[in-house]
Amino acid sequence: MTAFLVFFGRGGPSAVERQLDGVKIAIGTIVLARARDAGFVPLYGVTHDDEAAAALRSAGAEILADRTEPFHFGQELSRIIRERTLDRVCTIGAGAGALLTTKDLAALREELETSEALVLSNNSYSADLVAFSPASALDAIDLPATDNPLPRRLHQQAGLSSRQMEKSAASLLDVDTPTDAALLVRHPACPDELREMPAWQDILADRIEPLMRLVTTPDKELVVAGRVGAPVWTFIESQTACRVRMLAEERGMQAAGRDSSGEARSALGFLYERAGPREFFAEMGELGDGMLFDTRVLFAHLGWRPSAEERFLSDLFQAERIAAGPLRDFTAAAREAPFPLLMGGHTLVSGAFWTMVEAAWAGHPEE
Repeated sequence: MTAFLVFFGRGGPSAVERQLDGVKIAIGTIVLARARDAGFVPLYGVTHDDEAAAALRSAGAEILADRTEPFHFGQELSRIIRERTLDRVCTIGAGAGALLTTKDLAALREELETSEALVLSNNSYSADLVAFSPASALDAIDLPATDNPLPRRLHQQAGLSSRQMEKSAASLLDVDTPTDAALLVRHPACPDELREMPAWQDILADRIEPLMRLVTTPDKELVVAGRVGAPVWTFIESQTACRVRMLAEERGMQAAGRDSSGEARSALGFLYERAGPREFFAEMGELGDGMLFDTRVLFAHLGWRPSAEERFLSDLFQAERIAAGPLRDFTAAAREAPFPLLMGGHTLVSGAFWTMVEAAWAGHPEE
């Protein structure tokens, strides 16, 4: 048997955070139901949130309340494995895996159950889904506070063989921001339950649609900036009709703690310091016809530490709802940029970008 665990922790109390939490709960519930159909047993929902508990329970999960304060992923997972005497586990954060099929999950379970010492993940550098056997390997590692570095520690410290899932929108998409949610609902394989939820289309549709046309149009150029990994570059080379200008910086920034330590550095950050917000976006417009911008690298370089609510409001170009200061000025300049622009976090230049390209070709099937 292989246990399946969905973790959910609520964000802040603001309206935009609560709306995003609603999307994550819905995704977690769908993924849990598919894991059940794929043969995982037992099923657990790890949360102390009443709304999430009710939704995950409806999909067949036993609810386990997390106990650490502040929340510590590794300690929670270790406790559950010990108390429930689990042999093999697959863990995922609510928000990830919305496009994973029952067949995908069944294949993952079968591979784990035919291996003696293996860790599978969607991304070994910054994981959202981690499956491993034996579960006792967790006793041999420094327990991570988040799930992101778990595969590397199980490989490097516990000696498990490590394999990443095949890269795709399904394996890489983790809805962390409003932009991610807005792109998910454009994908033809998006579950109907999610497509019917409000996902900021009223705000972002006029930006998404020209970018989808751009990636299927020869002689156009797209700027992609942020924590871009090699698999995304390979995908872009074969799956976009447009040219792509890639500015890849600070991959693994959060997992390495470079954002919180102040060590993160960005070429775009140096440019922004010299140019200021409006000239910065004017110069980005000279590099391409549209842009996907993982802004968290820039924020870390500049030493900005906006709250989750402020980051999301910036992603939605709602400068007037951000307190006066540099982030508000940045967001106002981004809103006035003379080209289609989407902003977000790491997923925007990974799984969400992959999702957008697949959705674009689904709507534009010409060669």
